[in-house]
Amino acid sequence: MLFLIIVAFSVQSPDSSLKALVDSAAAHNRVVPESLSSYRAHIESEITVVIKRSGGTESAVQVEQVASESRWLRNGAYDQHVVGYRAQMSTLTFSMLAVMHRAWTVPVLYGNRINVMFGADTGEAVRGRGGPGRNTAFVVAHPFAPNRDSAYQFTGGDTVVILHLPGARQIPLIRVHVEPRLSGSRKPIGLFRGDVFLDGTRYTIVRMRGSFNLLGRSPLAYPMLRTFFAVDLQNGEVDGAYWLPTTQRIEGQVASPFTGDARSALRVVSQWSRYAVNDTIVRADTLRRVPHTLTFAPSDSLSRYGDWSAPLGTVTAGMRTDDFTDLAPPSWRPTGKPTVELEYNRFSDFFHFDRVEGAYTGLAGKLRFRDAAPGLVARANVGYAWTEATFRGAVGLTWTSGPWQLGLGAARDLDNTNVFRTAFTSGPTIEALFTQDEYDYVDRRSATASVTRTFGPEREVVVRLDAGPGDDRYDAARLRRPPILPNVFMPDSLFRPNRGVENGSYERVAMTIDFHPDVDLVFVRPGVGAQFHYEWAGGDIGWQRIEARLVGRQFAGPFILTARADGGVVTGHTIPPQQLFQIGTLEGLTAYDYKQFGGDQAAVLQTEIGYQLPWLRAPLRLNRVLLPAVAPELAIGVRSGWAEASTSAARVALLGLGPRVNTMPSDGFRTSLDFLVRGFGGALGIGAARALDGRGPRPGWSALIVFGSSI
Repeated sequence: MLFLIIVAFSVQSPDSSLKALVDSAAAHNRVVPESLSSYRAHIESEITVVIKRSGGTESAVQVEQVASESRWLRNGAYDQHVVGYRAQMSTLTFSMLAVMHRAWTVPVLYGNRINVMFGADTGEAVRGRGGPGRNTAFVVAHPFAPNRDSAYQFTGGDTVVILHLPGARQIPLIRVHVEPRLSGSRKPIGLFRGDVFLDGTRYTIVRMRGSFNLLGRSPLAYPMLRTFFAVDLQNGEVDGAYWLPTTQRIEGQVASPFTGDARSALRVVSQWSRYAVNDTIVRADTLRRVPHTLTFAPSDSLSRYGDWSAPLGTVTAGMRTDDFTDLAPPSWRPTGKPTVELEYNRFSDFFHFDRVEGAYTGLAGKLRFRDAAPGLVARANVGYAWTEATFRGAVGLTWTSGPWQLGLGAARDLDNTNVFRTAFTSGPTIEALFTQDEYDYVDRRSATASVTRTFGPEREVVVRLDAGPGDDRYDAARLRRPPILPNVFMPDSLFRPNRGVENGSYERVAMTIDFHPDVDLVFVRPGVGAQFHYEWAGGDIGWQRIEARLVGRQFAGPFILTARADGGVVTGHTIPPQQLFQIGTLEGLTAYDYKQFGGDQAAVLQTEIGYQLPWLRAPLRLNRVLLPAVAPELAIGVRSGWAEASTSAARVALLGLGPRVNTMPSDGFRTSLDFLVRGFGGALGIGAARALDGRGPRPGWSALIVFGSSI
């Protein structure tokens, strides 16, 4: 069915001209082969939402796996019938099936139009006759359509590989590069840009890899967002006669001026198997514009499905947004004229709110030198804290070449002193507008030189060295309550005082090693990840600090196993209070208070075992909103923490946190036990927690609500 060996070389096409080659390809692809009447096939799709972070690492925040039985007829009719569904979510959100009202797979590459995702309906939806696909469908003009010469220009026509098939058959594969000609359109239309690979003996399409230029009003065009849509559609030979789908990757990427170099991607990878060809006789000369439908098996059938060919999250694990860099819009590429852009490295540089600064608003920009100085980027941001009446900001310069990145920067910011932080707990944004501010702060000035080196094709290991001077100053909390609806969310609470800081200047050197940084309990990718961090500082204040983390997630049938271990040690003749380890509720001890324990040594160990119940596994439709399946999961978590003040310097530092702070050593390990009923791919958990040692601040069980895939 599929080719076995690829041997690469380059010779000229036997055709006398490129135009003759394109004309032959158009003639052979416009009409379905006479002997192909229909097919059925099994499809397994993995739909992943990926965040590419500013450092270049990528993490999955949402994975949905869908098993389908497909049926295609020669007249153009196509149905994708979902028979299995499961998901894992890091946050409570809607299902990605909500943006795919019709079948998202492309059944054949024959014809004059390509039906790709987002309402794959080139009939009813394009004509504006209503239906759920009306606002999302768009037409993609086929490179070999009759009007191809007005829409496209072609280059190439060379043989790039020889496919070696069973039976000693050899097929030359011819590449034709396609570029769009049109620069504008009144109607929504997609134009293909990329490579088309042809069977050199029959001139039928074997593979299409490229991107789409979306002209006119498009479902992918949103204010302030930059979008990019690419496909890699691969066919295999079936029954020695037809080129039909084997693997398809469809990917939409979105960049925002509020997230810096970070980028979001919706990645859909589908794999075909179990073909049954010509099971139904249908006569038609050409493909008609027949809507492609997406249907679902009954909920009880979806709940019973277990015939998965790949573990959840593994099909797309080796893929990256950079795989399509050569096809990205010019503004996204590292080459070209220098550009100046309004861009924030993170949303909090634009706006955030905390009890020290109050509301903070800022302005940021980026200069990419591109061809003038390849790899060089300058960034700057400045903002004003309105309650504190203080300016803060940062400037930086980075140079990237292959796996290396050099950086130089200076900043004044309000850093937070929370320990064992994750990607989603790095600092406040708007939470303190409504509820308690869960951070403590230090006014920090710093200048840093850095060197970063990545290893492996998927950035499996990242090593970073930092060095430079710093200065820490105490800053008091100026606000007493959250300004919006405080009586609803915090009826009996005030903001906590900001914890104590030792003022002083220092020189600092640090090293961080990340192993598989895309694996963390706040993400949903299975695997094992680890981090090691060491820093030394000396001057008016000084310390040495070591931190380590080990995380793991594994799917085993209906079981979900997660574990995380964090630990650290800080030493010094005197220890600044802001360098102490302080652990409590936010660090995983669900039955204890905010930063209840602290010291110069600390460790937190967390394990959770979840069992997915065989019920309610169909996606949940609420009016026009499609949520992930409820898919209830019973979870038991055991979370232990320990903090020790082993020296007199550590005990003095604990006192330096402030007279109203009751953080103390834990006197051995303190353990929380929690029971949760999770749902929606693990993104929402409701249950109860209690302290097993009987020394918790709350006797018995207390209610526990968890948003996200981990505590």
